[in-house]
Parts: sequence; C-alpha cells; structure tokens
Amino acid sequence: MPEIRIKFSFIVFNALIFLFRESEMISGFYIACILHEFGHAAAVYASGGKINRIELSCFGIKITASQPESLISGIIILLSGPAANLLTYFLLKISGADGYLAVYSLAEGIFNLLPYSFLDGGAVLELIAEGSPHERILHKFYFILKAASAAIILNLFI
Repeated sequence: MPEIRIKFSFIVFNALIFLFRESEMISGFYIACILHEFGHAAAVYASGGKINRIELSCFGIKITASQPESLISGIIILLSGPAANLLTYFLLKISGADGYLAVYSLAEGIFNLLPYSFLDGGAVLELIAEGSPHERILHKFYFILKAASAAIILNLFI
C-alpha cells in the first residue's frame, strides 16, 4: 500500500472550490483528475512497477513510483495520464456528452502535455535529455520550447 500524504494546501484548495463552484462542475473536475492519475497508476503496474507515495497538494497530485525499467517504459508511464484524459474526452464527444467532464478531460490532457518539468510533458522531455550525449543542446531546445509555449498561451489570453 502506498504512503498517502495530504498537505494543508490541498485542504484549503478544496475548501475554496466547494465554496465557489457548483457540484456538477466540481465532480467533472475531480473525475478528470482521478482518471488522469489512474492512467499513470495503470501504466506503473502494467510495467511491473510499484507506487510508493501519493502526495496531494494545491499544486496537484504527485505519484512517486519505483524506477521504470527503461526509457520507453518511463515515457509511457508519464504520457498515460494525459492519454487517459484525451481518451475520455474523445469517448464523451463521440457519445454526445459535452458536460464538464469532457471539457476538464480535454483541458487536463492538453495542459499536462506542456513542456514544463512539473507537468508530464516536461518530465518526458527531461527523461529524454537526461544522460544523453546532447543533453546541453536538448536543454537549450527545451528552454526555447517552454518560452514559445508560454508566448502562445499568453497570446491566447490577450
């Protein structure tokens, strides 16, 4: 059984959500988050790994698992969370369900693919660069990718 840590910031975050949002929106958000983490967990166990710790904070859920057997296995584990969200979104769209769960699944799937190290997409990039003979060049490229994605996101809000 993995160790479960719940930080105070997680409790505060949840209290604020329950104060200011409607229940259908909240349930869609939490189901999308749970599906995302189940995607990761399923990939960890399918690859023969073990989940050691689950930490909940206002920044999200962090799963600490045993070291993957290979680079490919690590990439699959990291991408399985966003894949679970995107699969959920497409299945809901095909079935005609356009509720909060579909919207949050799409948003969480895309958001977690962004190239920032605290997200799944960035963790994949770090995993690929780590130990590579071209590690310095890859880190420079990743920096440019991060800056470009930040500019695109900022442009979408303006």
